[in-house]
Amino acid sequence: MIKVKLEAQKLDWLLDTGAGRRALSAGLTEFTLSLFRSVHFSIDEGKAFTPRTGHLQQSIHPDFSRVNEGRAEIVAGVSYAPFVEFGTRPHLIRPRRRKSLRWATEEGYIFAKLVRHPGSRPYPFFRTAIEEGLEEAKKDFAQAFLRALRRE
Repeated sequence: MIKVKLEAQKLDWLLDTGAGRRALSAGLTEFTLSLFRSVHFSIDEGKAFTPRTGHLQQSIHPDFSRVNEGRAEIVAGVSYAPFVEFGTRPHLIRPRRRKSLRWATEEGYIFAKLVRHPGSRPYPFFRTAIEEGLEEAKKDFAQAFLRALRRE
């Protein structure tokens, strides 16, 4: 799992007022959604990697459970997300519950007691997308923040 935490710091004075809290929540929500869209756009366009099953992309979601406190997150919920983002070093794969590993080929099954995996290169889909979408997200934050203040 990967989490990108977004937090408004040193704005306690703003959170003390009702209008400030609502404006900050609206701005932070829009900021998070903008970065979330950027991550999905990056994957859709094939900038980061080509998805095989779509599970990784489907697991990416925003978490607004603490937005009233000035915090939000974008989460990639599958366990292998860090391995895609950061890559892996060469490593050994051993069976856990059986005596050997097995995988299918066109000729039949192959069995092995040990596999030397060469490692995988990183596909920084989160970092790249967030860096590319940051300026747009800042604009979206400012617009949503000001809109919410004007409503008060």
